[in-house]
Amino acid sequence: MNVTVLSKTLRTTMAATILLALPAHAEKFVLGTIQSPTAPITLAAEIFADELKRLTEGRHTVNVVNSAQLGPALEQYQNVQSGAQDLFLDDIGWNGQFVKDYGVLAVPFAISGPEGFRAVMDSGLADGWRQIMRDEHGVATLSDTFIRSPRVVFTTRDVRSPNDMDGMKFRVPEIDVYFNSWESIGVNPTPVPWGELYLALRQGVVDGGEGPFTTILPTKFPEVAKFVLETNHLYSANTLIMNGDKFDGLSDEDRAHFAAATAVAEAFFLEQISELEGKDRIMMESEYGVTFVSPTPEQRAAFALKVSEAVPGFEASGLFGVGVYDKVLAAQ
Repeated sequence: MNVTVLSKTLRTTMAATILLALPAHAEKFVLGTIQSPTAPITLAAEIFADELKRLTEGRHTVNVVNSAQLGPALEQYQNVQSGAQDLFLDDIGWNGQFVKDYGVLAVPFAISGPEGFRAVMDSGLADGWRQIMRDEHGVATLSDTFIRSPRVVFTTRDVRSPNDMDGMKFRVPEIDVYFNSWESIGVNPTPVPWGELYLALRQGVVDGGEGPFTTILPTKFPEVAKFVLETNHLYSANTLIMNGDKFDGLSDEDRAHFAAATAVAEAFFLEQISELEGKDRIMMESEYGVTFVSPTPEQRAAFALKVSEAVPGFEASGLFGVGVYDKVLAAQ
């Protein structure tokens, strides 16, 4: 048997065994994450588990399995679909593998800020996406507003506008929306694995990259990239999903308990991210001498214009539906 297939089979069996080993009367759920035990999103998952146990007086308990022990993200989505595990908490971007229109959320500068993101997710547009996830893919959404730190640009030299970045060797993830968007800005998109980016910056393989603000310090990028341009070009979130049949099998009272526990976990996560942003900024300035630059409204508009002009091409290539981008803008 192929090693990868065997590994996947063992992980799926592990998830199922956790459930089958329980006494028949027990109601214990399995929640997977791909992050480390101390990552804010994993801590939020533990808060969810604690709160649900408290609200149900121990009747419902949740076993949080972190660090991708149940498989990588897409595999855990499949586990949730099949019922091999009950819940999964991670980046909403993975939803785009099932409902393409979620991909619009990865277009830089499409979302104006946290409240803009919430407005989109509270709209009928997002209601439709969630309904497709439920009806066609067997996945229920408990929350999709665990809003993450905004994505910013980090570079080895001072940049402030698209003109400053023209032709820059710039690391982007190998995701079509990201790649095409940054190419439209004018950079030379250079795929580099995230784990190899520090060395690529140090050796000049790339001159910059982008990512969530709170990921910069832990990866030690400030040792080699001394400039952060606070474009805040992308606001996204983690989403808590659940097997649809399991969710439908809950009583109205228990659904309310799940919703309440989710709200507590989300509030905890948002507070953790806010605290980290403040601490990381101070550390990067004081310990690494990082220069933070905020683009002017005109500079930010110049970035956004270049991306928006490329959107018709994204739609034509099927990255998301025609008109979806305009609906996202209108929802804010």
